[in-house]
Amino acid sequence: MSAYAIDPNNGALVPIGGSPFAANGTTPTALAVDPNGQFLYVANSGSNTVSVFSIDSATGVLTAGTATATGSGPGAVTVDPTDHYLYVANLTSNDVSAYVIDAGALTPVTGSPFSVGAEPASLAIDPNGNFLYATNFTGNNVTVFLIDLGNGMLSNISGSPFAAGTGPVSIAIDPSETFAFVANEGANSLSAYSLTASTGALTAVSGSPFTSGTNPESLIVDPAGRYVFAANVDAANQVATYAITPSSGELTFVSATAAGSLPISVAIDPSGLFVYAVNFNSNDVSAYTIGTSGALIPVAGSPFATDAQPHGIAID
Repeated sequence: MSAYAIDPNNGALVPIGGSPFAANGTTPTALAVDPNGQFLYVANSGSNTVSVFSIDSATGVLTAGTATATGSGPGAVTVDPTDHYLYVANLTSNDVSAYVIDAGALTPVTGSPFSVGAEPASLAIDPNGNFLYATNFTGNNVTVFLIDLGNGMLSNISGSPFAAGTGPVSIAIDPSETFAFVANEGANSLSAYSLTASTGALTAVSGSPFTSGTNPESLIVDPAGRYVFAANVDAANQVATYAITPSSGELTFVSATAAGSLPISVAIDPSGLFVYAVNFNSNDVSAYTIGTSGALIPVAGSPFATDAQPHGIAID
């Protein structure tokens, strides 16, 4: 993993001493940081494991811990907001592995893994930690699980799975837990849903799905719930901005900004000031400030070099 400090003044990335750090697994694909910023979890799709690293709070240096077995082809990982449970989507075994977290150490939840739809590609948890959402890439739908807060076990909610477009590959939930958004890679569209906080159910908003750039691969909602940012892995190599209508969840295209080659993953810093896109083919990270309209403005010095074929990104 390549590791950087973020300059809070301008969003520039400064490599951390010792970076890149060995992954403790084969083909590290997805990353997640716990809510307290103490541990980094990495899904290794080639070795069917999830690795844990402790994060030095002063320097950002990573220290490898253990690797724990997952299902086949782990490609997405997420931590619940209480830092009690970790979930991994296993693309080729069509299930979700669940773990209890104890100071970074992982113990499988009773009943894990839990069956999901065909080729789960991404995961998201609502801000209150009650529901887990999984996009099923070849199932063209979204499975929603109720999380048992006492033990981390998963159970399907009523109505699940919910229809999406072709090839749903990424999902994000707005901070107010009012809307959810899905990138449909095969349909060149973004699905938007109103979210019922009490049940976790998804209802398509008026006009959904909305036309996107070609092959949207990853999306994220800003912390204020104003914009959706989507990375499109097309020939144009762009990150697009969409404004969210607060009353309905409808999306309006704002602009598209150039990225590096094959922007495959996108993230936003907790302050909501900067957006980062990982470029798989050009081996770098594009950095942007968010303008007043949501348009992205490249940071001076961007893009910033990574190691070969970067795939995922996480910010503490």
